[in-house]
Amino acid sequence: MDPLNLLTKQSIFWKLKIHFPFLPIKNETRFLKMKLQLQQTQVRFWILLAILLNFGSVGAISYYDTGEMLTVMAEKGLNLRDKPSAKGKKLIQIPMGGRVKVISKKETKPETIDGIKGFWIEVNYQTWKGYVFDGFLSRLPSPPRNCKSLKDYLTKSYGSSKLETIAMGDYEGRSAYRYNQSILYMTEGGDSFDLYFPEISKEELYLIGKLCNEFGGETFELDGSNAFNVPSKQSQEMMIRIYQDENGVTILRKEL
Repeated sequence: MDPLNLLTKQSIFWKLKIHFPFLPIKNETRFLKMKLQLQQTQVRFWILLAILLNFGSVGAISYYDTGEMLTVMAEKGLNLRDKPSAKGKKLIQIPMGGRVKVISKKETKPETIDGIKGFWIEVNYQTWKGYVFDGFLSRLPSPPRNCKSLKDYLTKSYGSSKLETIAMGDYEGRSAYRYNQSILYMTEGGDSFDLYFPEISKEELYLIGKLCNEFGGETFELDGSNAFNVPSKQSQEMMIRIYQDENGVTILRKEL
Protein backbone atom coordinates (compact mmCIF):
# COMPACT_ATOMS: atom_id res chain seq x y z
CA MET A 1 0.00 0.00 0.00
CA ASP A 2 1.31 3.47 -0.88
CA PRO A 3 2.33 5.31 2.34
CA LEU A 4 1.32 8.63 0.77
CA ASN A 5 -2.26 7.48 0.42
CA LEU A 6 -2.38 6.54 4.10
CA LEU A 7 -1.92 10.19 5.02
CA THR A 8 -5.42 10.95 3.77
CA LYS A 9 -7.16 8.46 6.08
CA GLN A 10 -9.27 10.28 8.67
CA SER A 11 -10.94 7.68 10.88
CA ILE A 12 -10.76 6.46 14.44
CA PHE A 13 -10.27 3.02 12.99
CA TRP A 14 -6.75 3.88 11.72
CA LYS A 15 -3.99 4.38 14.26
CA LEU A 16 -1.29 5.18 11.76
CA LYS A 17 2.45 4.76 12.16
CA ILE A 18 4.51 5.41 9.02
CA HIS A 19 7.97 3.87 8.82
CA PHE A 20 10.37 4.82 6.02
CA PRO A 21 12.35 1.74 4.93
CA PHE A 22 15.78 1.98 3.30
CA LEU A 23 15.33 3.31 -0.24
CA PRO A 24 17.70 2.66 -3.13
CA ILE A 25 19.29 5.69 -4.79
CA LYS A 26 16.97 5.44 -7.79
CA ASN A 27 14.02 6.12 -5.45
CA GLU A 28 15.62 9.14 -3.79
CA THR A 29 13.33 11.55 -5.69
CA ARG A 30 10.27 9.70 -4.48
CA PHE A 31 11.57 9.82 -0.90
CA LEU A 32 12.10 13.59 -1.12
CA LYS A 33 8.54 14.04 -2.41
CA MET A 34 7.21 12.00 0.49
CA LYS A 35 9.24 14.06 2.95
CA LEU A 36 7.94 17.31 1.44
CA GLN A 37 4.33 16.14 1.65
CA LEU A 38 4.78 15.22 5.31
CA GLN A 39 6.19 18.69 6.01
CA GLN A 40 3.24 20.31 4.23
CA THR A 41 0.84 18.15 6.25
CA GLN A 42 2.51 19.32 9.48
CA VAL A 43 2.15 22.96 8.41
CA ARG A 44 -1.57 22.49 7.67
CA PHE A 45 -2.01 20.83 11.05
CA TRP A 46 -0.42 23.72 12.96
CA ILE A 47 -2.48 26.25 11.00
CA LEU A 48 -5.68 24.36 11.83
CA LEU A 49 -4.65 24.08 15.48
CA ALA A 50 -4.07 27.83 15.66
CA ILE A 51 -7.53 28.46 14.18
CA LEU A 52 -9.17 26.14 16.70
CA LEU A 53 -7.32 27.68 19.62
CA ASN A 54 -8.37 31.16 18.60
CA PHE A 55 -11.94 30.53 17.49
CA GLY A 56 -13.21 27.07 18.32
CA SER A 57 -12.01 26.12 21.77
CA VAL A 58 -14.32 28.21 23.95
CA GLY A 59 -17.59 28.40 22.03
CA ALA A 60 -20.09 25.58 21.77
CA ILE A 61 -20.42 25.41 18.00
CA SER A 62 -17.77 23.71 15.88
CA TYR A 63 -15.63 26.10 13.84
CA TYR A 64 -17.29 28.33 11.24
CA ASP A 65 -16.26 31.37 9.23
CA THR A 66 -17.73 34.63 7.97
CA GLY A 67 -20.01 34.14 4.99
CA GLU A 68 -21.22 30.73 6.15
CA MET A 69 -24.88 29.84 6.54
CA LEU A 70 -25.78 28.50 9.99
CA THR A 71 -28.98 26.90 11.29
CA VAL A 72 -30.92 27.81 14.43
CA MET A 73 -31.12 24.81 16.79
CA ALA A 74 -33.19 26.41 19.58
CA GLU A 75 -36.66 24.87 19.94
CA LYS A 76 -38.28 28.20 20.81
CA GLY A 77 -36.28 30.15 18.25
CA LEU A 78 -33.43 32.63 18.61
CA ASN A 79 -33.72 36.37 19.15
CA LEU A 80 -32.02 38.72 16.70
CA ARG A 81 -30.90 41.85 18.60
CA ASP A 82 -29.60 45.29 17.67
CA LYS A 83 -26.52 44.94 19.90
CA PRO A 84 -24.20 42.01 20.72
CA SER A 85 -25.78 41.45 24.11
CA ALA A 86 -28.79 39.79 25.72
CA LYS A 87 -29.76 43.32 26.76
CA GLY A 88 -29.94 44.49 23.15
CA LYS A 89 -33.29 45.40 21.64
CA LYS A 90 -35.11 42.41 20.12
CA LEU A 91 -35.59 42.92 16.39
CA ILE A 92 -37.22 39.61 15.46
CA GLN A 93 -37.35 36.00 16.60
CA ILE A 94 -35.73 33.57 14.18
CA PRO A 95 -37.60 30.24 14.27
CA MET A 96 -35.97 26.86 14.77
CA GLY A 97 -34.50 25.76 11.46
CA GLY A 98 -34.08 29.35 10.30
CA ARG A 99 -30.88 30.06 8.39
CA VAL A 100 -28.59 33.02 9.08
CA LYS A 101 -25.52 34.26 7.22
CA VAL A 102 -22.50 35.20 9.30
CA ILE A 103 -21.39 38.77 8.61
CA SER A 104 -18.65 39.13 11.19
CA LYS A 105 -17.26 37.51 14.31
CA LYS A 106 -16.17 40.52 16.34
CA GLU A 107 -14.45 39.59 19.55
CA THR A 108 -16.81 39.62 22.50
CA LYS A 109 -16.54 38.05 25.90
CA PRO A 110 -17.95 34.51 25.96
CA GLU A 111 -21.34 34.16 27.63
CA THR A 112 -23.16 31.15 29.00
CA ILE A 113 -26.88 30.62 28.35
CA ASP A 114 -28.59 27.46 29.64
CA GLY A 115 -25.13 25.99 30.28
CA ILE A 116 -23.94 26.58 26.70
CA LYS A 117 -20.97 28.86 26.07
CA GLY A 118 -20.91 31.09 23.01
CA PHE A 119 -20.36 34.51 21.50
CA TRP A 120 -22.50 37.24 19.98
CA ILE A 121 -21.99 37.48 16.22
CA GLU A 122 -23.38 39.71 13.49
CA VAL A 123 -25.66 37.97 10.98
CA ASN A 124 -28.18 38.51 8.20
CA TYR A 125 -31.59 36.88 8.42
CA GLN A 126 -33.79 37.51 5.40
CA THR A 127 -33.94 41.35 5.22
CA TRP A 128 -32.86 41.78 8.85
CA LYS A 129 -29.38 42.48 10.17
CA GLY A 130 -28.38 42.15 13.81
CA TYR A 131 -26.72 39.99 16.45
CA VAL A 132 -27.40 36.48 17.73
CA PHE A 133 -25.87 34.17 20.32
CA ASP A 134 -23.94 31.51 18.38
CA GLY A 135 -24.26 28.77 21.03
CA PHE A 136 -27.58 27.74 19.48
CA LEU A 137 -26.37 27.72 15.87
CA SER A 138 -24.92 24.87 13.83
CA ARG A 139 -23.69 24.04 10.34
CA LEU A 140 -25.80 20.87 10.52
CA PRO A 141 -29.36 20.55 9.23
CA SER A 142 -32.01 21.12 11.89
CA PRO A 143 -34.17 18.17 12.99
CA PRO A 144 -37.58 17.92 11.33
CA ARG A 145 -40.63 18.97 13.30
CA ASN A 146 -41.79 16.19 15.64
CA CYS A 147 -38.47 14.36 15.31
CA LYS A 148 -38.91 11.02 17.07
CA SER A 149 -35.30 9.94 17.66
CA LEU A 150 -31.71 10.46 16.57
CA LYS A 151 -32.12 7.58 14.10
CA ASP A 152 -35.10 9.47 12.66
CA TYR A 153 -32.93 12.59 12.36
CA LEU A 154 -30.12 10.76 10.58
CA THR A 155 -32.45 9.09 8.09
CA LYS A 156 -34.32 12.29 7.20
CA SER A 157 -31.27 14.57 7.18
CA TYR A 158 -28.55 12.35 5.68
CA GLY A 159 -30.51 9.87 3.59
CA SER A 160 -29.97 6.14 3.39
CA SER A 161 -27.24 4.31 5.29
CA LYS A 162 -25.08 1.29 4.63
CA LEU A 163 -24.93 -1.57 7.14
CA GLU A 164 -21.40 -2.80 7.71
CA THR A 165 -19.19 -4.51 10.27
CA ILE A 166 -16.36 -2.41 11.65
CA ALA A 167 -13.05 -4.08 10.91
CA MET A 168 -10.59 -2.18 13.11
CA GLY A 169 -10.23 0.09 16.11
CA ASP A 170 -12.20 0.46 19.34
CA TYR A 171 -15.44 -0.75 17.73
CA GLU A 172 -13.99 -3.75 15.89
CA GLY A 173 -16.61 -6.40 15.18
CA ARG A 174 -19.61 -4.15 15.86
CA SER A 175 -22.41 -3.64 13.37
CA ALA A 176 -22.89 -0.04 12.24
CA TYR A 177 -25.08 1.96 9.92
CA ARG A 178 -22.79 4.35 8.05
CA TYR A 179 -24.21 7.68 6.89
CA ASN A 180 -22.61 10.49 4.93
CA GLN A 181 -19.76 12.38 6.62
CA SER A 182 -18.61 9.14 8.31
CA ILE A 183 -21.46 9.21 10.85
CA LEU A 184 -21.87 5.77 12.46
CA TYR A 185 -24.96 4.50 14.27
CA MET A 186 -23.94 1.34 16.13
CA THR A 187 -26.47 -0.99 17.71
CA GLU A 188 -26.78 -4.65 18.65
CA GLY A 189 -30.56 -4.52 18.85
CA GLY A 190 -32.90 -3.16 21.49
CA ASP A 191 -32.79 0.46 22.61
CA SER A 192 -29.04 0.69 23.24
CA PHE A 193 -26.82 2.39 20.66
CA ASP A 194 -23.65 4.40 20.15
CA LEU A 195 -23.66 7.37 17.78
CA TYR A 196 -20.24 8.36 16.40
CA PHE A 197 -20.59 11.90 15.01
CA PRO A 198 -17.40 13.57 13.66
CA GLU A 199 -16.79 17.31 13.37
CA ILE A 200 -19.43 18.58 15.79
CA SER A 201 -19.32 19.66 19.42
CA LYS A 202 -20.93 18.01 22.41
CA GLU A 203 -23.27 20.98 22.68
CA GLU A 204 -24.50 20.58 19.10
CA LEU A 205 -25.26 16.91 19.65
CA TYR A 206 -27.01 17.85 22.91
CA LEU A 207 -29.26 20.31 21.07
CA ILE A 208 -30.10 17.77 18.35
CA GLY A 209 -30.79 15.05 20.93
CA LYS A 210 -33.22 17.31 22.80
CA LEU A 211 -35.03 18.30 19.61
CA CYS A 212 -35.32 14.62 18.67
CA ASN A 213 -36.99 13.62 21.92
CA GLU A 214 -34.09 11.53 23.24
CA PHE A 215 -33.94 13.41 26.57
CA GLY A 216 -35.27 16.48 28.33
CA GLY A 217 -33.86 19.15 30.62
CA GLU A 218 -33.11 22.82 30.20
CA THR A 219 -29.41 23.07 31.05
CA PHE A 220 -26.26 21.63 29.50
CA GLU A 221 -23.98 20.61 32.36
CA LEU A 222 -20.84 18.46 32.27
CA ASP A 223 -19.71 16.08 35.01
CA GLY A 224 -16.21 15.62 36.39
CA SER A 225 -15.16 13.60 33.34
CA ASN A 226 -16.25 16.39 30.98
CA ALA A 227 -19.29 14.43 29.80
CA PHE A 228 -23.03 15.16 29.76
CA ASN A 229 -25.27 12.55 31.41
CA VAL A 230 -29.06 12.45 31.47
CA PRO A 231 -31.83 9.81 31.75
CA SER A 232 -33.39 8.76 28.46
CA LYS A 233 -36.77 10.35 27.84
CA GLN A 234 -38.01 7.26 26.02
CA SER A 235 -36.71 4.66 28.49
CA GLN A 236 -36.23 5.98 32.02
CA GLU A 237 -34.10 2.99 33.05
CA MET A 238 -31.54 3.90 30.38
CA MET A 239 -28.92 6.65 30.49
CA ILE A 240 -27.56 8.86 27.73
CA ARG A 241 -23.97 10.04 27.81
CA ILE A 242 -22.40 12.60 25.46
CA TYR A 243 -18.60 12.86 25.46
CA GLN A 244 -15.57 13.10 23.19
CA ASP A 245 -13.19 10.22 22.58
CA GLU A 246 -9.39 10.44 22.55
CA ASN A 247 -9.49 11.67 18.94
CA GLY A 248 -11.87 14.54 19.73
CA VAL A 249 -14.84 12.88 18.04
CA THR A 250 -18.22 13.43 19.74
CA ILE A 251 -20.01 10.26 20.87
CA LEU A 252 -23.54 9.77 22.20
CA ARG A 253 -24.10 6.50 24.05
CA LYS A 254 -27.46 5.18 25.20
CA GLU A 255 -27.31 2.19 27.53
CA LEU A 256 -28.62 0.66 30.76
